[in-house]
Amino acid sequence: MIRFCHLIDDTSPGGVMRMLDFIKGSAQMTALGTHDILTTPAGPTVPPKTDADVIVSHIVLSWKNLPFFVALRARNPKATLVHVEHHYSAAFAHAEVNHPKRFRAMLRLSMAVFDRVITISEAQQDWLVNGIGIAPKALTLIPSCVALDNFLAIAPAAGPITRIGAIGRLHGQKGFDLLIPAFKSAALQGVQLDVFGDGPDREQLHQLADGDPNIVFHGHVADPVAALGTVDAVAMPSRREPYGLVALETMAAGRPLLVSTADGLRDHAASGAVAVDTFSVAAWADALRMLRDTPDHARTQAARERVAQAETRFAEGWGALLTDAGHAPAC
Repeated sequence: MIRFCHLIDDTSPGGVMRMLDFIKGSAQMTALGTHDILTTPAGPTVPPKTDADVIVSHIVLSWKNLPFFVALRARNPKATLVHVEHHYSAAFAHAEVNHPKRFRAMLRLSMAVFDRVITISEAQQDWLVNGIGIAPKALTLIPSCVALDNFLAIAPAAGPITRIGAIGRLHGQKGFDLLIPAFKSAALQGVQLDVFGDGPDREQLHQLADGDPNIVFHGHVADPVAALGTVDAVAMPSRREPYGLVALETMAAGRPLLVSTADGLRDHAASGAVAVDTFSVAAWADALRMLRDTPDHARTQAARERVAQAETRFAEGWGALLTDAGHAPAC
């Protein structure tokens, strides 16, 4: 039985922890081997020495953490080292990186420590190859996944669109500061915008809503299944999104989905989400009107059927990676 050790330094709620919970609970993933999760500080600390066959890092790559990864390699010379790139994307680099050459050097040096680097979307992989200069053979594409059974059990949206959801951290990354003015501009009679989440932009977004009774803030949502069950559609105007688990969950729940074309959301557009390719209030207002007036439930159902196989594709991706790395999966 192959032994996995997943390393993480941040256990706050979010997509990474939800994916790890899925890995530990998935019959298909536990058929590949045993999965232990080890919380360890990175940076200037001594990394763990384990008897795992495969060590999987979910820790952000940085200059500060590079010595940790080098020491991890030295302390575990027989293990296959895998890094899952949850954090960076083309849009992140464009918006947040002040010294591109130094950033590219950090990524190349850090990724060279690992035997395999997993990318979580085609868009991210294309950027790493063409924008950063990572060799394609060093990368393995395995889109992120969570348990989808409860989303697939939700009755699909089939009637008129009267409630549109926005689900995620209240941060400029998510683009809710664009969505709220677009919703107000669209003047959708009988339609409510439900905002689920909390974060540093809470007050700013409340000010943008300006007391509009059709914009309802629900705060942090612990159960995305419950949130999706209350809305008829979802809008994701994110400015950057390496993958976008909310998009996967929305399509699994049978809800029409509007997405920006940032990073990994382009992958979801290829699976059946409707892409809005301009970051403007006017473009998103038009998209919201079209969503309300002509919801394409056949497209939504086809998307739901495609993403219903995401868990199997996730496990198959890991199985192929193990085989390529010289491990024989238990199944």
